[in-house]
Amino acid sequence: MSRLKLQRLLLRLRKLLADRFGRRREVYFEQRVDQYRRMWQAIARAAGARFRELAPDLWELERDGRRTRVCNYQMEFDNPVVLAMAGRKPLMHRLLAGHGLAVPEHLVFRLQELERAEGFLAAHPLGCVIKPANGFGGKGVTTHVQTAREVRRAALLASLYSGELLMEPMVAGECYRLLVMDGHMIHAVKRAGPRLTGDGRRTVAELVAAENRRRRAAGERPLTDDRDYRFTLAYQDLGPESVPAQGQVFLVKSVNDPLQRGGVEVRTVYNEVVTDQVCDAVRRDAEAAARVLGGEFIGVDLITRDITRPLAEVGGVINEVNTTPALHHHYDSRREDYPQPALQVLESLLAKAP
Repeated sequence: MSRLKLQRLLLRLRKLLADRFGRRREVYFEQRVDQYRRMWQAIARAAGARFRELAPDLWELERDGRRTRVCNYQMEFDNPVVLAMAGRKPLMHRLLAGHGLAVPEHLVFRLQELERAEGFLAAHPLGCVIKPANGFGGKGVTTHVQTAREVRRAALLASLYSGELLMEPMVAGECYRLLVMDGHMIHAVKRAGPRLTGDGRRTVAELVAAENRRRRAAGERPLTDDRDYRFTLAYQDLGPESVPAQGQVFLVKSVNDPLQRGGVEVRTVYNEVVTDQVCDAVRRDAEAAARVLGGEFIGVDLITRDITRPLAEVGGVINEVNTTPALHHHYDSRREDYPQPALQVLESLLAKAP
């Protein structure tokens, strides 16, 4: 057995043991059944529909003789071919680029072709992302890859989920998800990173230290000096020793994963509604991406520095197009009974129902 195959086998065993005996702090779809049940019950009440449980994770909503069924987060939108296409990231990059939409520069390779990945990294020394080329979610994804050793480690992890691997340069900006239903954008959320405000006297490092003292006193996680911190400051022309101007608001980190796993299998936590901030050009791009895929209900994932400006102006990209986008990303369950766009979603489903 080759050394590479042995390393992959050992990594798979560690992952299996961690899933079986480790403490899973992540919350996946199968652990959100109760949340989605409460959410759909509230949606049904608001829409004047009858809610009926068919199975613990399968429900029926009916009104005026029309009914639709929901399985946890999955709804009766789109067909299996659309679902399969969306999960093939290199295919979607190619199709979107062919229609003039901005996508990341990328490389498709296999685990046995690490020298190609190392060559791609050499052209993008600020860091790269390596992920499974097929499938959804954050599993198998490593960000801020900067060395040949890290390329190998990230490729091994991604290979557990897909034979084909995808490599992209790190893109400056924050992550957004735009919901497109029946050809129109209906909602948008942002993974907002932490921000601080300059006072014209203290350096970035001093401002971060003061913020961390506040966070520790409040029992919150401190901000860490890691690659995301350095990368995020750099694309704003800042560094730890820079002195931001009085009143200058700057982004400290682009990632807000509460588990802070150093760029490995980071979970996207959308925490800010930005529907009214999306400029017409970005909205049109998201709607065009949904048309290219041919999907009825699509989550278009973007990375951009400024959602109020066209992607081409700020180096933004469409990095993924997801079918069956999960509605729990689009509301704060501590303050709302259901997401803002949920009633529109239900009306569309009932209108399509026989």
